[in-house]
Amino acid sequence: MKIKFIILFLLLFTSVAFTNELNEASTKKISNTNIWLKTYSNYKNYNTVLNNINKIELEILKPKIRNNQSKLQEYMNKLNIYKSKLFLYEKKSSFDELLKNKKYEIPNINIYDYLFNISEEELRNKIRKYDSLKKEFYSAFVYLQDSYEEQLKVDSKGKRVIQLKEQIDYFSEYTENIEKMYETLLETKDDLKRKYEEYKNEVFIKHITTFSIIIVSYFIYKISLFIFFYLVRNKESEELEKNYRKLMALLFVLSILIFIIIRYINDIMYIITFLGIIAAALTIATREIILNIAGAIYIFFSNVIRVGDRVMVQFETKHTIGDITNISLIKIKLNEVSDYTNIKEIKNVGRTIYIPNSYIFTKVFYNYSLKKNGIINDLIEFEFDIDNNFDFIEEVTAKVFEKFDLIHTLSYSLNSTKTAIIAIISYQINYKTVSSKRGEISISLLKEYEKNENIKLKAAKKVIKKDSEE
Repeated sequence: MKIKFIILFLLLFTSVAFTNELNEASTKKISNTNIWLKTYSNYKNYNTVLNNINKIELEILKPKIRNNQSKLQEYMNKLNIYKSKLFLYEKKSSFDELLKNKKYEIPNINIYDYLFNISEEELRNKIRKYDSLKKEFYSAFVYLQDSYEEQLKVDSKGKRVIQLKEQIDYFSEYTENIEKMYETLLETKDDLKRKYEEYKNEVFIKHITTFSIIIVSYFIYKISLFIFFYLVRNKESEELEKNYRKLMALLFVLSILIFIIIRYINDIMYIITFLGIIAAALTIATREIILNIAGAIYIFFSNVIRVGDRVMVQFETKHTIGDITNISLIKIKLNEVSDYTNIKEIKNVGRTIYIPNSYIFTKVFYNYSLKKNGIINDLIEFEFDIDNNFDFIEEVTAKVFEKFDLIHTLSYSLNSTKTAIIAIISYQINYKTVSSKRGEISISLLKEYEKNENIKLKAAKKVIKKDSEE
């Protein structure tokens, strides 16, 4: 019986001891992980060390200490120790610093913020984190009260009881700040909702209305173009139609810009500032595009060059020659012809070249066209034997060009080896038909030259010579 009693007593004692160890471990864990307890401990330790430093510095200033070298050295050693301790604690770590990080200032609402609720989500996260911090505060407060009650049972007048009472009083006084901060965040949440509602009624609906007006205006603009150019247009003047289209597009864009400025006249300074920032940011990246658009506007209003003109674009040491087939906002499209001097030896190369509009400001353009209905000068050349009656050549050539109803001129020159005469036939024709007509005219001329016994082509002579040798 005694043995059973002893065993039961040992089990009970072990259980109590184990429970006490768990409580002590739990208490130690709370004190080490709770940010409020750690901050308070840091704050108290910092002030304690700072007070000790001040006391030692005052003691050192006393004459009896300064005259006693051993005592002075002792105080200096203590001072250095306390100063080294001071670096272990954060000077600004306090309850106010913890709350300061949880404050929230409502930003200016913009359309991106309104559509995706950016500020509302940030504030919601802020409240969620503060709620967790608030619970941790009250957990520390309860822990201090429990520790105080337990310490009273052990030693009601001990130093530990006094320290706990001081901590409880400090936490109790700070409870009002904790609740006030939470109320402030909730009020901020309500203010943010009101600000969203104000933005919706005053700004967002205005944006939607403006956007709708622009879309409707665009459709009206497109319908007007359809009615004007497809029902009432003059089919014989396509070039004029293109110019009208560009002009109407420019007027439409300017009208929209003026409408937007008038619509947001109260925010004009904001718009100017915003556009200034955007322009500065995009100037480098879009410099060439801006220059190309400026070049297109200059070309459109100056008529320096136009669709249908034959031009030579001079580069540093090279040049390109071609017929302009299209001018867009960004580039000039050329159908390249081969190199020539003084409008001689022109041949269609068949390549398409795109030249930036900005070249109109930086490069030299030579315009060979007559600037009337897309008329350009084109050339066809044939080689004839020196032994020819050139009156027959001129007569046959004139008949062919009369058939095509084209004005032409005929000139002659020696070839590079001085073994034949080159007939250079220059004629005026619209750039749109030059490619197809050149082939027809060349074939007609060749047939007429070969039929006439009085005309000897250089190539024909070579072929006959070769046949005779065979």
